[in-house]
Formats: sequence, structure tokens, C-alpha cells
Amino acid sequence: MAGIAIGALRRPKALALISLAVVSFVAPLAERWGTGRVDPFSSYGLAEMALSLVILFWWYHLDKAEHAYPAGKLMNAGVLVLAVVALPVYFIRSRGWQRGTRTIALALVFLGLTLVLGEAGERLGAWLDRGGAVIAARDAASGAASRPGARGAGRRYRRSAAR
Repeated sequence: MAGIAIGALRRPKALALISLAVVSFVAPLAERWGTGRVDPFSSYGLAEMALSLVILFWWYHLDKAEHAYPAGKLMNAGVLVLAVVALPVYFIRSRGWQRGTRTIALALVFLGLTLVLGEAGERLGAWLDRGGAVIAARDAASGAASRPGARGAGRRYRRSAAR
């Protein structure tokens, strides 16, 4: 496992993709655990989107340099504003039809992977949140039974006083 991480440091494009996958998992986990829900337009969701966009643009510039593709300002802006349209155009123009189509298919698989990681992060956050709720409820229940004003304790106290 450590070999994968070290290999990724030598290949910055792989590091960018791993970073994007980590953000896709950690951001919904943190939001669900912290707030109890996931909203795409919350501050968590907007921060995730901005960070993902920066990482995606970093990957695009690394790939552009690797393929020696002279992208213009319109292509760069397109990747920032509407990546879902600009990236397939970039893939075909930088690699040709056959390799570009293959790269689009790989990009769609990676997109699916990030969506699955996001869902897994959200579910893990819900599980962690539920665990915290169970612990809080257990602590509240144990604390309530030991107080004199609690239901069970009050009844026991009244019964022993009546005898």
C-alpha cells in the first residue's frame, strides 16, 4: 500500500486523481458526521466543489503538458466552467478519436468511482453520527436513572418513603 502512495508522488497526475477520490470520500463523510445531512449547496458542498475543481484543473494542466497540447484560453475556461463538455473535447483533440474515446470511457468510470466514494463517505458519516447519538442516548439514560428527579428513581423513592 505504501508503494502505491510513493509511486503516486512520482507521478503527479496519479496524485491528483487520488486526491480527487479522497476529497470525494472525505467531504460527504465530514458533512454528514458534522451536520447530520448532506446538501450539495451547503458550505461543505461548495467547499468540496471548489477543491475538486482546483484538483481537476491541476490534473488537466499536467495532462496538457504531458501531451504537449497547446490549449487556448477558451479551452482552459471551458474546463473551469463546464468540464463535462470541455474535457471530452480536450480528450479527442489531444489524443485523436480512438484514444480520446477510450479516455472518455475511463473518465466516466472514474466519475462513477467518485460518486460511489461520495455515497460511501456519506453512509459512513451517518453510521458515525448514529454511533454518537447512541452513545449520547446511553449516557443520558444512565444519568437520568441516577438523578433523584428521574422517573424510575422518583417512584422508588416514594415507595420506600410510604412504607
